[in-house]
Amino acid sequence: MKTCPRCQQPVGDADAFCNHCGFALTASEPIENAQPQGAPVYNNTPPYGGNPGGAPVKYCEHCGSPCDIHAAICVHCGCAFAPQQPVKVDEPSIWLRVACFFIPLLGLIMFLVERDERPKCAKAYGMAALISIILQVVFAILIYILIFVVFGVAFSTAVTDYSYYMMML
Repeated sequence: MKTCPRCQQPVGDADAFCNHCGFALTASEPIENAQPQGAPVYNNTPPYGGNPGGAPVKYCEHCGSPCDIHAAICVHCGCAFAPQQPVKVDEPSIWLRVACFFIPLLGLIMFLVERDERPKCAKAYGMAALISIILQVVFAILIYILIFVVFGVAFSTAVTDYSYYMMML
């Protein structure tokens, strides 16, 4: 294994370019303004043969050679890989769930905003708001029933007492 003369990083013996800085390890000039190719293809099996160790590799869209998954350029042809987009974690926050439970309108808004990009979060926030609304409706019904029962008993007692009083006169 040899090292890159520019950045002193280890490179493979058969590599034509340093996968860290892009320096040309052969007699040709380094590719300074390499245009990014399409997204690299990640796979566990190369199209032309075995994959020692079974570790995931990415393949250059330009030459098809396997490269390190963290490499910025292809070590065989010097093509720059397109930068990878950061992956948004789709894990709902417990605090936002609680807020959506106590403020159902917030849950509806969070559901509508997050449903395309983070469906798991959107579902959790929407469910918290929905459970809150269902519980509010159930409690409202129970309170109305309780009020009617209490007033019904009080009214019937008052009517019974009044009629008893009227009969006594």
